[in-house]
Amino acid sequence: MKNRKNSLGVRLIQLFAAITIPLLSVLFAGGYYAKQNVLAQVSRSYQNLVNSNLKMMESSLEDITINLVDIVDHDESFLQLNRPGLTDSEYFFARMGIMQRNQAYQAYYHSVDMFYLYSSVNDTLTLSNVLGTTEEYMDEVRAWITDRVHNDDQLEPLQYKWTIIKIAGDYFLNRTVGNNLGNPSYIGALIRIDSMRSPLSNLNLQSGGDVLIVDNEGNILTSPSKSNGYDFKLPREKLDQNSSFSFTRDGVKLFVVSSQSAALGINLSVVIPDSELLQGLNIFQMIINVLPFFILIILLVYLYYFRRMVIRPILDLLGGIHRIRKGSMETQLPASNLIEFQALNQAFNTMVVEIQNLKIDVYEERLNAQKAEMKHLQMQINPHFFLNTLNIIFQLADLQRYELVKKTVRHLVQYFRFMLQVKDNSITLGQEIEHLRNYLEIQKMRYQQSFDFRITLAEELRSAVIPSLIVQPFVENAMLHGISLKAEIFHLEISAYRSEEVADTMIVEVTDNGKGAGAGKLQELNAPDYTPAADEGHIGIWNVKQRLAMIYRGKAGIHFSDNEPSGFRVRMSLPIEYTEEER
Repeated sequence: MKNRKNSLGVRLIQLFAAITIPLLSVLFAGGYYAKQNVLAQVSRSYQNLVNSNLKMMESSLEDITINLVDIVDHDESFLQLNRPGLTDSEYFFARMGIMQRNQAYQAYYHSVDMFYLYSSVNDTLTLSNVLGTTEEYMDEVRAWITDRVHNDDQLEPLQYKWTIIKIAGDYFLNRTVGNNLGNPSYIGALIRIDSMRSPLSNLNLQSGGDVLIVDNEGNILTSPSKSNGYDFKLPREKLDQNSSFSFTRDGVKLFVVSSQSAALGINLSVVIPDSELLQGLNIFQMIINVLPFFILIILLVYLYYFRRMVIRPILDLLGGIHRIRKGSMETQLPASNLIEFQALNQAFNTMVVEIQNLKIDVYEERLNAQKAEMKHLQMQINPHFFLNTLNIIFQLADLQRYELVKKTVRHLVQYFRFMLQVKDNSITLGQEIEHLRNYLEIQKMRYQQSFDFRITLAEELRSAVIPSLIVQPFVENAMLHGISLKAEIFHLEISAYRSEEVADTMIVEVTDNGKGAGAGKLQELNAPDYTPAADEGHIGIWNVKQRLAMIYRGKAGIHFSDNEPSGFRVRMSLPIEYTEEER
């Protein structure tokens, strides 16, 4: 991994990133700053417009309030309404005088949709003009005013400030002013909230934009546009900021400029889709968005051609070197258009041919050396086993067990017949097991009831091919080092079966219940570099490990361990191989 980090390709990518990332960052930052600056200017312009219109609303409502209070306190016609005993004509002219004054005021300010006048002396209600288009609508207006003037609890909150009310589905601002005489009269004004945004109706807010008046909870008090719908609502927590903010509704990002009137309890808001906010600056926005990607494409094209001309030939050279290390000696590099790489590739191809010829010579010499070494290792086994067998025959003859001597000689003859017939380094597992059976029968002749053995061989493995005399040394060691005539009957077992953990692998085990070995000895035997001392007598184990290493090249293994409850266990794992005839 460390070498990969130091490769030319990685360093080139790091250099490209070191140049590209700061450059693109500056472009994106500049574009973002310019865009935000434009947005800030647009926001400031809308904010000033909203603030000025809201102040005009507050000023207009304040003038209306002053006019209502002046009528109640100083207008002779209004004061006359509170006097009982007026004739019908006197009452009519007093009422008409007040309404004419209000109509003149209404024509001047164009803000009040309706003035209403109520006299408790005659229990009459007079309206200045018609708000609705239907008589049913006007009936609901009259009913609402009548209910309020007849109910002191509902009327009292309306006399201190402009209040948001709802009549016949429409929202209004209402202000009622009256006297506290014995026969009170009231005069009031109704302003449709929807009409209060008319000064901003000429704003070009693009598609989906709208001018809204909302209460402090974010509920819409005006008729929303078709794009927003009647369930549209502004976030309450952002209305107190009196500034611009953005929020997302149904996947659409909206830009809102809002200003709040604490006295009226309303918010004047301009809502514009974020996608339409810079519609007038399409070219500017396109340049900001496209320029970094255009520069990135130019840099990527440059990187592509640089990689194709310089990095690709170097990677081809490195790939050829790796393939040669893996043994693919037919590797050849293609011709290059660059003179430098053309000379380098030709030199590499020539070197590969020379290495291939040299490797063939070395391989043949090494093959001959391995054959000689394996022959030497195999020949070491024969005199070792022969001397042990002669020792057994000598002991039986010394005991005058002549029948056993004959039987032992017969097994010995079968053993040597087998040895004379083995011309190759490999035999079948079944032949090896029968050979061991002859050896163990000889040992059985010697120890009689003190020794017992069992051989278990899976039938499917009987024709499997293994190195000759590969199990013999472990059986010999068990008999030489594990048996003790003073202990209980010595049991030895040889088993061969297919492995359940590793596919196409067989397990050959030699176990006994003898003296076993200590932990230190087991660790020494299991060491990969195990080499017995000259006087130790374990040359057979070393021999087997060396042969397996040369034949199977890491695919076979030997493990030594204790046998439960006592004794010694040898476990060999060997690849399952068959001759062509057996396949």
